[in-house]
Parts: sequence; C-alpha cells; structure tokens
Amino acid sequence: ETLSTARDGRFDRLFLQFMIRHHEGALTMVATLLASPGAAQDPLTFQFVSDVDTDQRAEIRRMQALLASLP
Repeated sequence: ETLSTARDGRFDRLFLQFMIRHHEGALTMVATLLASPGAAQDPLTFQFVSDVDTDQRAEIRRMQALLASLP
C-alpha cells in the first residue's frame, strides 16, 4: 500500500528498500538451508544454493548503490 501511493523519488527509494529486504530474505533462506543437518548434500542442489547466494548478494550491492545515488 505504501508503495502504491508513492511517487517519483519516494517510489524509487521505497522500491529499492523493499527489494533489498526481499533479496535479504533469500539469503536468510539459503543460510537456514545450509545450517540444516544433511541439507544441500546433492552437488546440483549445493551449486544452486551457492548461485542463489552469490546472485542475491550482487543484486543487493547494485540496489544499495542505486539507493545511495538517489537525490
């Protein structure tokens, strides 16, 4: 609701803040999975989880840079 009523720079700022939180949620899920005994033992699953972690961290860095560049 907050995002739907925001305009211009406020929308951009809120969108990035919400998306950063969303991506951080993926990192939490990865950490939870990897902390579970016996999880991600399959090489394909482990590779997928590792890729998700790497990709989400990169996206968060990009969004943080965009956020910092907003007026």
